[in-house]
Amino acid sequence: MRALKPYGAGRPEACAARRFCTPPSGSIAVNLLLSLLTVAVLCGAAETTLRWRHARTIRRIAGERDTQELCTTRSSDPRLIYTLIPGRCGANSRGYIDREYTLRKEKGVFRIVVIGDSVAQGRFLTLEQSFPKLLEKRLNEESDSLRYEVIVLARLGYSTSQELVLLEEEAFQYEPDLILWSYVLNDPAHPVYHNCNGELGTYYYRPSSYLLRFVAARLFALRERWKGRGCEKEFHAYLHCVYWDEVTSNLERIGRVCRQHGVPIAFAIHPIFEKMDDYSLYTLRPVHQRLSEAAAKNGLTTVDLLEAFEPYKPGELRIERPDWYDPWHPNALGHEIIAEFIERALSTHGLIGGGGNTRTDHDPTIAP
Repeated sequence: MRALKPYGAGRPEACAARRFCTPPSGSIAVNLLLSLLTVAVLCGAAETTLRWRHARTIRRIAGERDTQELCTTRSSDPRLIYTLIPGRCGANSRGYIDREYTLRKEKGVFRIVVIGDSVAQGRFLTLEQSFPKLLEKRLNEESDSLRYEVIVLARLGYSTSQELVLLEEEAFQYEPDLILWSYVLNDPAHPVYHNCNGELGTYYYRPSSYLLRFVAARLFALRERWKGRGCEKEFHAYLHCVYWDEVTSNLERIGRVCRQHGVPIAFAIHPIFEKMDDYSLYTLRPVHQRLSEAAAKNGLTTVDLLEAFEPYKPGELRIERPDWYDPWHPNALGHEIIAEFIERALSTHGLIGGGGNTRTDHDPTIAP
């Protein structure tokens, strides 16, 4: 009996059709390889373009600052991104605008470590005009038994994420009796993706891949816009709306770290200088109140400096800049008022004068 042949057997067009519909496994591998090669070439081109664009941005930033003394450098700690150059622009050997202090505390000394940004650093003023040094002077003038040292761990443009590194890695090396946290309302800003540090974050940040950094920045912006639906558009209110979870998480972390070291902490909230005639028109009171409550909940003694500024017009306390309106930096009078108010608040809460790390049961109330 003759065997039946499959339909199309021996017909060249049928074989060709089958080859077309079911290509050999080798063809699949070649196509996959070509696709991967195409993606790699496109990614390489994008990486090169983004690196070129970043280099151009760096040249622009450097050109805008070519008449200024170079005060900053890239930090060896990637979490900080940048730091002050020791010995330049008034910085001490550890990269802070302050005097030199030994890590070991002498007997009879009460130490306060201030953590913050350019406001605590006394930006645009002399060291002696800054509120930490004015506070130190006032405390020593009124003390007969103790010598006070107010040590400044603050750098211009730092956000809370960077300041936390200073708290955890450096502050307790000085054997402090009190931590004074200087909080400015732009502190929740991202040090790279937001520009609250005069582009220092952009200048010194070096990602391993500029393409991945580009994608991360776009995802960051999309997430921010999504979370910011319904938030006020004023920048500082917007930050504390979109990033409130991060703000409260950071306050919890600050409180926990200080409790672990048995050191009390005062949380000073600086008002900004809105374009208004007086502080009765200040729009950010709800942000101050919310911060005060969250800080107190985590064991921080809140010192709300809005109360100190209310008798004055914003223009009386603000640094006047010819090139732009500065909403953050107080002038010399502003720093004097801050130092006086903080001293009174610390005394009211019993946070000074103990001579050692003995007060861990302080009352974290909201106002002095």
